[in-house]
This record gives sequence, C-alpha cells and structure tokens, in this order.
Amino acid sequence: MLKKIIVAVTLLVLLAGCSTTSTKQALIADGNWFKLGFNKGRWGEKATAEPTLQAEASEVDATMALDYDAYLRGYQKGLESYCTLEQLRQMGMEMKTDWGVCEFRRDDGGLYKMFWQQGFDRSMAFDGVTGR
Repeated sequence: MLKKIIVAVTLLVLLAGCSTTSTKQALIADGNWFKLGFNKGRWGEKATAEPTLQAEASEVDATMALDYDAYLRGYQKGLESYCTLEQLRQMGMEMKTDWGVCEFRRDDGGLYKMFWQQGFDRSMAFDGVTGR
C-alpha cells in the first residue's frame, strides 16, 4: 500500500513539473511575455535575466523576439499580487528580516512595515508550549 502511495505521489510531482514547463513554453511560443513575467512574480520568484530568457525563447523558436519590457511589467504586477499585507505579516511570523522580492514594499509606506511587525511580534510572543 505504501509503495502505491509513493508511486502516485512521484507521478503527480513529475506531471506538475511537466505542466509548468509546457505552460512556460506555451507562453513563450505565444509571445505572451507579460503573462510569463506575471507568473514568475506571482510566485515570489526572482525575475529571469534577459539573456537567460532569450536563450529559453530560442529553444522554443530560434526566430522568437523577446519583449523583455513586457516581461518586466508583468513581473512587477505579479509581485504586487504576491507581496500583500498578509504575505508581509507571514514573513514577520517567520521572523524573516530580509523581505526578498518584496523589499520594494518597505518604501510603500508604514502599512506594510506595520503588518510585518505584527507578525514578528506575534512570533516573539509565542512560547511554543502553551500556544500563547
């Protein structure tokens, strides 16, 4: 029984990886640079460098013209959907002082800092034994 579960989970992971790759390749083939950048930002990942993205595009179609500006616009929109107040609170709860790709939010005003601080304070107050 355990062997069947392990095989099923392994297949799901492999299929998920193939799905991501084929989606990325489909977006490149369609020249949908904005959506490609949006997806990268939405998951809180760092933007792909222009030469790397051009190489990936060339693998799909050697004549593909990269619109890196559209990619970066999409990436920024994706980051805005990832770097929410709740995401910053979660980072605070995880006691992360490096905001990673959300670092730009530090300059967006005190609200993001306040949510991060709430999470951080909550984490500091939690003793792990009583749940308080």
